[in-house]
Amino acid sequence: MPLPKPKDGESQDNFIKRCMSNDTMKKDYTDNDQRLAVCFSQWKKKDETKQINKMGDIMERSYCEVVDLRVSDNEEGGITGYAAVFGKYSEDLGFFKEKIDEGAFSKTIVENDIRALINHDPSLIIGRTKNKTLKLWEDDTGLGFDVKLPDTTYANDLRESIRRKDITQNSFGFQTVRDQWSQDGKRRTLIEVKLFDISPVTFPAYKQTSVKLRDQLSQFGIDYYILNAALYRAKRGLIIETDTEIFNDTIKILNRYIPVIEAPLEEHPSPELTPVDNTTLIRARLISMTVRKYT
Repeated sequence: MPLPKPKDGESQDNFIKRCMSNDTMKKDYTDNDQRLAVCFSQWKKKDETKQINKMGDIMERSYCEVVDLRVSDNEEGGITGYAAVFGKYSEDLGFFKEKIDEGAFSKTIVENDIRALINHDPSLIIGRTKNKTLKLWEDDTGLGFDVKLPDTTYANDLRESIRRKDITQNSFGFQTVRDQWSQDGKRRTLIEVKLFDISPVTFPAYKQTSVKLRDQLSQFGIDYYILNAALYRAKRGLIIETDTEIFNDTIKILNRYIPVIEAPLEEHPSPELTPVDNTTLIRARLISMTVRKYT
């Protein structure tokens, strides 16, 4: 019998009680302390699964520049090449470099319906694995592909651009399932990914974005690469001690450029005048006269 697992919406206390009283657990783990440790381990796995799912929500793109991107030799005139190469570090992706392990795509190319697009534009679709107009495979080199192009203007234009070597780069859109980072956070290895699309690209979009943003931040004395690395680690739940200092220093710098807006003076309503009767006025007059007489 499998070990009990936490149910959706089940609290930790309720799960531990259920786990401790489970017949299989009692049989396999007769010692209460040992059984309790296993139950807590099962609960922890739930949190780890949530963290993996949370990490997988981040949509990423990576690209491969040195590839054999060409027009197919067959009569159909499709395109073929590699969307990714194994074991080679990429160019600087803004604050880190990455490489891809063999087998990173082996599961996703079997299980998922993957598209071939132009410049990652979903309105410019040129192939799809479900209808077999896009074929994907892994070999010793990397992730290979072959696209049977549709008879459309944009597909014909793409074919000619590749033939002329105007377009020589490929990119792929993915979510990280498993990865591994170096101690300094500057190297990443993709172990398993969920692939969404492969795409011949004119140029990597992130290069334009990173250069522009880097120049803007440098004007304020903020190191783009260091901040970006810290943000990426924080987003994936991998924050380290120095990241907190980086965030605090960045906030201090940005606060200097936030204009101070003076709060408007608070308007106080005029006090209400209490009506005074004639008796009170007479008494006040007598007191005033007495004071003047003896001063």
